[in-house]
Amino acid sequence: MAEESWTRCIEVRGQSFTLVFIRRPFREGLEVRIETPWGLISVPELGLGEQALIERARSILEGELARRGQ
Repeated sequence: MAEESWTRCIEVRGQSFTLVFIRRPFREGLEVRIETPWGLISVPELGLGEQALIERARSILEGELARRGQ
């Protein structure tokens, strides 16, 4: 069984971000990676599903953008 990945784009505070979802064999849940101007952010899913992971990523990005005054 091979690693599975797919992307989703979201907009936060007028900026577009690409979320790369990764599901690996023999591991529970998903992981999402977000390329940002300030570096890579990796967020584990913790069994809540793709939509919850999108909302968690959005919340993290909101916080980072607010902290950076953007």
